Amino acid sequence: MIIHPLKGQVLGTELLNGRDKVIVDFNYAYGFILIKVKLKNILPLNFIFDTGAEHVILFKKDIADILRFNYEKRINLIGSDLEREVFALISRNNGISINNCKPVKRDLIILEDDFLNLESMVGEPIDGILGSRFFRGLVIEIDYKKKQLILHNKDKFRLRQPKNYEKINVLVENHKPYFQGAITSSEGDSFSAKLLLDSGSALPFLLFLNTHSSLQLPENVIRGNLGRGLGGDLEGYLGKVKQLKLSDNLYFNNIVTSFQKTDSIATNTIKINRNGLIGNPILSRFHVILDLIDEVLYLKPDKNYNKAFKYDRSGLVLYAFGPGLNQYYVKDIIENSPADEAGF
Repeated sequence: MIIHPLKGQVLGTELLNGRDKVIVDFNYAYGFILIKVKLKNILPLNFIFDTGAEHVILFKKDIADILRFNYEKRINLIGSDLEREVFALISRNNGISINNCKPVKRDLIILEDDFLNLESMVGEPIDGILGSRFFRGLVIEIDYKKKQLILHNKDKFRLRQPKNYEKINVLVENHKPYFQGAITSSEGDSFSAKLLLDSGSALPFLLFLNTHSSLQLPENVIRGNLGRGLGGDLEGYLGKVKQLKLSDNLYFNNIVTSFQKTDSIATNTIKINRNGLIGNPILSRFHVILDLIDEVLYLKPDKNYNKAFKYDRSGLVLYAFGPGLNQYYVKDIIENSPADEAGF
């Protein structure tokens, strides 16, 4: 997502309250890292830990109204669908606390309308995003197996560098990490692509079409719904690339890939600064340490990291609704899928 920058800087180190590290438990659901957050130390909420976003974003304005947040100004955002322009409000210096960390004051961006409605996809409440700037100044370790986020003091971390990890250089822009991945297309073309490390994405691997001369739609694709972004449903295609290479030793072959068009109205006014992203279904196959200060990513693969990915091949896109999110409806059907042929 693209957000107009805010003034001011936050370091993030105050979260540790003088400790070398703190451990924050999370829930991993539907490809999202969910952290319990309290606003003004009153209201417990579910936020997505999202290295693909910069700021703290609250999806539901009615929560901010109940807590009597003060709104400074209205801004416009471009969602991850790269099409719809949505509007939000800025609220300054609000109390935010997460487990085991010192409560801090942060600026919030509050959506005027919750276009994501992620509850319908995940089946439990999701109220906002904790962007990477929230943790600025810290080394972030993600242990998907134990479902823990470990926040490290940078100086202490430098004294004991991780061993037996693959070290990959990253580029940090607007507090978000990017790296150069090597891609071999289904047609056999090889090229280097700038990819966002996006812990806020439930998609394994997504490429933006036409952002590179070698990046074209494969011959065999399925058109359908890729997920949801700030602007609503993400429409695109599913196909395969022959290989995605993270480093000389870490790679995935014949990986199912999401392809999204970029020839939208919004891209006339914004510049897409990347060719794609990798999300949690890939990242969760590693023990991840992200050092945004020194711009380094450390990856230690699980023993089954290169195991074949599992995908829902039914063709059904199911959403939950109702007070308990225990009622369901068919939101979409992929053309020529088993669900389509079965007459849904």
